[in-house]
Amino acid sequence: MENAEVDARPLIHYLQYLTYGGLGERGNQLNALRFLASYICDKRNRIHMYHIETSLNLLGHCFEMEGNYENALYYYEQSLLRVSTNNAANWHVRRVLRIISG
Repeated sequence: MENAEVDARPLIHYLQYLTYGGLGERGNQLNALRFLASYICDKRNRIHMYHIETSLNLLGHCFEMEGNYENALYYYEQSLLRVSTNNAANWHVRRVLRIISG
């Protein structure tokens, strides 16, 4: 894969999650995660979203970084249900399963 395409709003919330985590601002980091999950999971936003599979991967990655592997796998699998080929979720799922079993 050479490119990944994602909508701006989910990307902004994902970047906020990473930034606040790097700054040690845990409350703001969790807020960014809540906003990301809320935006992606709200069916009213889906009509305006393209590349939902990539947004779901971002959400799964946040849960993976939180150590919540069950939710991470759920969102990676939701991503794969939308686009199964050439999807980074294939690698993410394998990695999380290795972490869980290892």
